[in-house]
Amino acid sequence: MATITPAVSIVSGQTRVTWTGVSTADTMTSWQVPAGKKLYGSVQFKSTFGAATVKLQMSNDNTTFFDMKDKYGTAISATAAAIFDFDTSAGYLNVASSGGTADNVDVIVILRS
Repeated sequence: MATITPAVSIVSGQTRVTWTGVSTADTMTSWQVPAGKKLYGSVQFKSTFGAATVKLQMSNDNTTFFDMKDKYGTAISATAAAIFDFDTSAGYLNVASSGGTADNVDVIVILRS
């Protein structure tokens, strides 16, 4: 069991937040959205799912997290490689994984504000 902390970088002027090697047994650390920002972006899930369900979640208190929905109202949840567009004004983003065995998923969020 590992703690997965998101890596944050700027790529071509866009913020990239990446949780690498997420598995059901791991604890994911949330990412705090910079103050005063409303975010538009996309999230991509890729790699080995091993029957896991991986979700992007949001919170305003960094304690209670809720499943995010894409811009069409669909929960951002993947059991295989997928990409979703979203917008949010939440204060924190995080990743949750459940139900997997031998899962190793990369979650890549690209943000525009």
